[in-house]
Amino acid sequence: MKRFNAFAILLATSVTGATLVGAMTASQPAAAQTVDAGSIVEQLTPKKKPLTRSLTRSLSTQGAGESAEDKADKKFLSTLPTRGLRIDQRKKLDEIVEKQDLPRIDITINFDFNSDQIRPESLADVDELGKALSSDALSKYRIVLNGHTDAVGSAEYNQNLSERRATAVRNFLIDKFGIAPDRLIAIGYGEERLKNAAIPEADENRRVEIINLTSS
Repeated sequence: MKRFNAFAILLATSVTGATLVGAMTASQPAAAQTVDAGSIVEQLTPKKKPLTRSLTRSLSTQGAGESAEDKADKKFLSTLPTRGLRIDQRKKLDEIVEKQDLPRIDITINFDFNSDQIRPESLADVDELGKALSSDALSKYRIVLNGHTDAVGSAEYNQNLSERRATAVRNFLIDKFGIAPDRLIAIGYGEERLKNAAIPEADENRRVEIINLTSS
């Protein structure tokens, strides 16, 4: 029994560095998480923002057209490369995502140890993602696939691994669902953006974040 427990601990340590996972809700344990196309569509569909007093005043003075800043942001998003973003491009993208509060969702995707091969138990969830992104509701939008790791291992290693895994998900969606390659942007963040910074090795830090680049 002791020998089995020791092996289990070592295996868990290896898996910590081997998987890229996320959570539909932070309180759910990994084993209980489920994802379906409908919930993905719901969370990634742009919502119309409520018309506040400040927004009403802005529209009355500027007209219903986009501001110069909004136009510049839209052009930036439309011209992003699908892979290999520079650091300054990632930083600018992050700023726009936060500023516009773009629709996003984290999902669980497991990979083999030290590999970008999607594990069989995660294929059903990636299938649901593919169904959602190829649905009529989302088919017109550009989507970002952000790969994140925990802080186990070197920063350089985790950066490379997160890029490879984000690209693996992108390729799967293109190959199986025929999603246009220019719609899917694969980005790796490594351990830069821990969801749970208090516990750097936590499962919830290893995830794929899906972002719709259209706010409304």
